[in-house]
Amino acid sequence: PPPTSRRAVPRASHDTQRRRRLVFPPPRRAHDPNALPVVPMSATTTMTCPTSTVARAGPVPARLAQAAARGPVAARRVSTVARADASGETRNSESGIFMRQITEAEREEEVKYLAGMLKLWLDDEWSIQEPHAALGLQAAEKCVAMRLDGCEEMGSLVMGIAQDLLSFDFSDTFVNSFEVANKTSEILMMREGYEVCCLSKEDETRQARYEEMVANGRTP
Repeated sequence: PPPTSRRAVPRASHDTQRRRRLVFPPPRRAHDPNALPVVPMSATTTMTCPTSTVARAGPVPARLAQAAARGPVAARRVSTVARADASGETRNSESGIFMRQITEAEREEEVKYLAGMLKLWLDDEWSIQEPHAALGLQAAEKCVAMRLDGCEEMGSLVMGIAQDLLSFDFSDTFVNSFEVANKTSEILMMREGYEVCCLSKEDETRQARYEEMVANGRTP
């Protein structure tokens, strides 16, 4: 059989070949020892769009996720920690920071105070948003319930609150469960007389502003 004919392909002109040779690869960037490493986004990273901003919600760090999955560690009551007196005052110990014991009669007052202070903090930082009241109330109820059950060590309270808030819908807020849990512990410590570092002017005046609002019959 006759050989299969091949269609002739015209060769590139001399000018075309010359232009191809003049295309250089992009220059390599000089190594900057102070530059931050580029970390690729994980497969689980998602993009969410709240009402007034664009926020990237990435996966919870493995260390925090594992701690939250374990739940709060059983904490000793303040009364079982050796101290000089039985006045119910808070104190530091080698086992952590312990809050004072509260009674069932204090439940409503404690929940109201924590929920109001958390909402006031959220409103101060990110303006008034609809979910702030429900978020503060859920964190306050969990915190008080844990204290009434005998969990008075601050680290355990933070982990328990953060774990409980994982069920909350944060899509219309600018915070996450661990931020709210940490702020709850800060508010508790300030109320119980601890010195808390790195406070803003709003943090330092928030308790007085809250008490003034309550005294005037207003709620945050």
